Amino acid sequence: MAKIVSFTLKGHKSSVNCLSYQNETSLLLSGSDDTTARLWDLRTSKASLCIRTDSPVTSVAFGKGPSKEEIVLSGPFAKNSSVFLGMEDDRILEYDLRQAGKPIVTEPTRDLTELFELDEEVNQISFSKNRIIAADDGGAVRLFSNDGGLTVLRDNSAPPFLMTCCSFRRTSDQLASGGTDCTLYYWDIRKPRKPLDSMCIPRDDDSAAVNQVCNPPMVHTLAWSPSGRLLASGLGDGTIEVVSIAKNKKFVHQSRLRNGHSNSVASLCFPNFGCGKRKSPDDRLLASIGTDGVIFLWDLNPTIGGRDATDPAKILSKKLLELEEGKDGEFKDSNKKDPKILFGIPHQAKGNW
Repeated sequence: MAKIVSFTLKGHKSSVNCLSYQNETSLLLSGSDDTTARLWDLRTSKASLCIRTDSPVTSVAFGKGPSKEEIVLSGPFAKNSSVFLGMEDDRILEYDLRQAGKPIVTEPTRDLTELFELDEEVNQISFSKNRIIAADDGGAVRLFSNDGGLTVLRDNSAPPFLMTCCSFRRTSDQLASGGTDCTLYYWDIRKPRKPLDSMCIPRDDDSAAVNQVCNPPMVHTLAWSPSGRLLASGLGDGTIEVVSIAKNKKFVHQSRLRNGHSNSVASLCFPNFGCGKRKSPDDRLLASIGTDGVIFLWDLNPTIGGRDATDPAKILSKKLLELEEGKDGEFKDSNKKDPKILFGIPHQAKGNW
């Protein structure tokens, strides 16, 4: 049974703006307003490395990680280990961890700013297969690869807006993005002039949010499910829109998760609780944190998460599920059609984008 283990990672002197987790090495990368990025080893709950910069760090991403064989031979800082930082002053920097001979790193391996032709603030970066993308305040997703150079993905028919988030669909040539125009975009990097599909997210009159940024709600954050079948988007009204991708490359609405957060959804992920002998987690569990300072774990149920997905009652401890159930020894019917909150954890401080 999976259990929640809580501990605090101390080191940053100001707000933590962004996080990225590398499952292969159990390393966590964080970026902060204190102008540093820190690499944490979650097996020891200690900082392994501090990257000191001269500007607040607004987004972080792991590059190509080491193989399991390289980790065994060389540890987590193995061959091809690199991290990327998006900066508040419109820069994107790369750091090769193989050159980290000291616990404090001050010089980047590469400054990618000119290669991206950036003149707008970077809101999020994402990496996949030797390619890195950046969502910027100009309403574009900028993609750079060593072999293909710079590609700009932009919907010229859309009015001016800020592109707040972007995420690759597993290891494919497709990605999703969203922003202050309250629209989801689905792209193929080989066809950058027009998205494969776009979907304007409607206003939700049943939302519990009291401090909504836009109306309809802006897209704050995105997360693909492990299979790449589902895309979850965290919205400014405290709800979560879950869509799937049809065979014709179009968005298909699956569910609007509501009655959870009372303010904007800041971050999402599909956790790997209780994977056991399975090679990867399934699409049924979704975790969210909002600017209301609460972490929720959602059960998307078999209808959305997949009928072969593991029942949460079999992988999460009964004590955890009782946090939301409120009844000793009883589980809610985990096979009902509608998604539901399994439990919530007060976080005391608001989560950032």
